[in-house]
Amino acid sequence: MDSRSLRDELLEQARAAGFVTAGIASVEPFRGARRRGLEAIAAGRMEGMPWFSPARVEAAADLARRHPWGRSLLALAWPYRPAGLGDAPPPPPAQSGRPRGRMAAYACLTEGGDGVVDYHDELARACDALTGWLGARVPDLRAKRFIDHGWAADRAVAERAGVGFCGKNTCLITPAAGSYVLLAELLLSVAMPPTPPSRRSCGRCHTCVDACPTGAIVAPGVLDARRCIAYLTIEHRGAIPVELRALVGTWAFGCDICQEVCPINERLAPRPLAAGAASTRRGPVPWPDLVECLGLDDDEFRRRFRTTAVWRAGRAGLARNAAIALGNAGDAAAAPALERARA
Repeated sequence: MDSRSLRDELLEQARAAGFVTAGIASVEPFRGARRRGLEAIAAGRMEGMPWFSPARVEAAADLARRHPWGRSLLALAWPYRPAGLGDAPPPPPAQSGRPRGRMAAYACLTEGGDGVVDYHDELARACDALTGWLGARVPDLRAKRFIDHGWAADRAVAERAGVGFCGKNTCLITPAAGSYVLLAELLLSVAMPPTPPSRRSCGRCHTCVDACPTGAIVAPGVLDARRCIAYLTIEHRGAIPVELRALVGTWAFGCDICQEVCPINERLAPRPLAAGAASTRRGPVPWPDLVECLGLDDDEFRRRFRTTAVWRAGRAGLARNAAIALGNAGDAAAAPALERARA
């Protein structure tokens, strides 16, 4: 089988495995991603995330240097359902004094209705299935997967492979599911012809820039993580700066505002999740009970979130976020829960 036919079959297999779109990129150094990453670190925009280091940026921007056997990159985008779009109103609380907050939709990824899973595990299974399929056709195949926490320039690879383009909110926007996608890559020892990059862009639209409550999008495609609600509620350790607390709104984990207001997502995003129950007994939900989130002990937090993305925030982080969100919700009947937590 020639390399082009093999590529086309592999891309079909990727779609059959659940990826909404896929493409092939060369392994040439990602110089633009390297420059942007180092500039962000030098400007202090990645402060509070020591794992995002110059060494990581350098390594992610030149995979072939670290893995000389690599000949091509398979870029993959896995779709997930948003929790809301546009100005959809939040669901009402089940009772007075138990207001609902928000959790980023990607954390609510479900597996066959059997509960919530960590998307890293879901994507890893799909990537391994593709590696197995390709390995049966390519003798002595070598492959390495990268899923978010691996050292790869995820968006840069996806852009080069034509999977989508980077929007002004820094999210990758695909033609099949908008920005509601999770990214993965497979570095492969077999050379395949690259797919062409996307020629699309946000044009003159700056809706996401205007909608960000904290002003974290400081320029088109430039994010100051220190002001981003997703960073503040997931990665940040310790107290959230006082001047930003009111701007966090009712987000208990992550933030989807810049995606929910995007006009492209209004057309392309998958069907939104149902509001569902407010309890997190079975894991993250789009509109959680904030009083419940505030009151979890270590054991209960572990039971509910150990295999989900919310584990990243930690119990103390989720409680901190819930306390701020309860204050911003403005329901005076929730004050006793805050008093108990303070005590």
